[in-house]
Amino acid sequence: MTAAVDTDARGAAGGALMRVSSDKIGRLMDLVGELSLSVSETIGSSDLEGLELQNFEAAAHRLSMIVREVQDAATELRLVPVAEVFRRLKRMVRELERETGKKFDLVIEGEETAIDKLVADRLYDPLLHVVRNAADHGVEPPADRLAAGKPETGRILLAAAQVGSEVRIRVADDGRGLSRRKILAKARERGFFAPDEEPENAQLWKVVFEPGFSTAEAVTTLSGRGVGMDVLNATMKDLRGRIGVDSVEGEGTTVSLHIPVSLAFLDSLLLRLGRQLFTVPVEDISEIIRPSAEDLVRVSARKGSEMLRIRGNLVPVCRLEKFYRGLPGSERALSEMVCIVFNTAAGRIAVPIDEVLDRQQVVMKPLSGALLAVRASWGVALLASGEVAIVLDCERLAAEAMR
Repeated sequence: MTAAVDTDARGAAGGALMRVSSDKIGRLMDLVGELSLSVSETIGSSDLEGLELQNFEAAAHRLSMIVREVQDAATELRLVPVAEVFRRLKRMVRELERETGKKFDLVIEGEETAIDKLVADRLYDPLLHVVRNAADHGVEPPADRLAAGKPETGRILLAAAQVGSEVRIRVADDGRGLSRRKILAKARERGFFAPDEEPENAQLWKVVFEPGFSTAEAVTTLSGRGVGMDVLNATMKDLRGRIGVDSVEGEGTTVSLHIPVSLAFLDSLLLRLGRQLFTVPVEDISEIIRPSAEDLVRVSARKGSEMLRIRGNLVPVCRLEKFYRGLPGSERALSEMVCIVFNTAAGRIAVPIDEVLDRQQVVMKPLSGALLAVRASWGVALLASGEVAIVLDCERLAAEAMR
């Protein structure tokens, strides 16, 4: 597998592009990560304590800045435009027109947006499922659209944009939208909600990503088997991404994918609970607070459910002790701890910890083998001190807290 690297060599011999093996770029990024760890370990070595080293601090700072620039440059080498994925989907839309007998205008925006090649290689199939659902279930037949006062030709939007350290990809249609009645009935039948429960739309739409979930009355060559959206959900979890769904019945549906620009380095906050270190992406954090005893609300004495009152709003508390053994007991008062408030697709959650240690750009390593069973974690982060921190998956923490 190769990647085209833009050298921007105006006036240089040999042209503007060269082919470089993705394996070589991956190896380079691994070495850059090791270099970053080694530099941090050297600068923070306890052997330097008490020594009078003139100009050492300035030189160390300069070295750290250079390593950070090398990290950014290495990351950019593995970035490719999302245009190639969009072009493949564009060809598929033409086939969908023939299979469904419907007409579509495919609108593409932001195809120059750069994305990690590892993400791009895995993004086509999940996006294809979303586009197929938009074509088969979303956009109405021409006669139905005309009867509803819509143009005969349906509109499907593929848009990409970088927002902070994330790439946001949207697939939007102007079709019939999701049917709350049908989805809720099927969700109750599958046991996701009680017969008299009326969930919010944002909570209800999440069930369409459950394995085997489908409201289609007939199976077609495109959809109806209850597979596809759960594939998208699983892929997004692997890519440290999240999914958002917004739909208005009769007006259309938008599926948004939020994916980190880079999967190699993580700009994170380092936390401590007991003797265990955790790290979380900075962009997931809403605020950091030290609550008082009056801010805690007990929801259920039997289950010990806790809520934190923040400026008049109740935020569920998620104790890490429920996920990891060997941590201090959950009987500790929140007023003795610091709470990290995270933004998640399910809403905000508050996670109590003992201490915020530092903000670091860390090298993240995915879990494999038996370690895949580690709960609510993306992987581990290698720290300059030689220690290992667990990278928290805030979405899975939120799902547990909401449950």
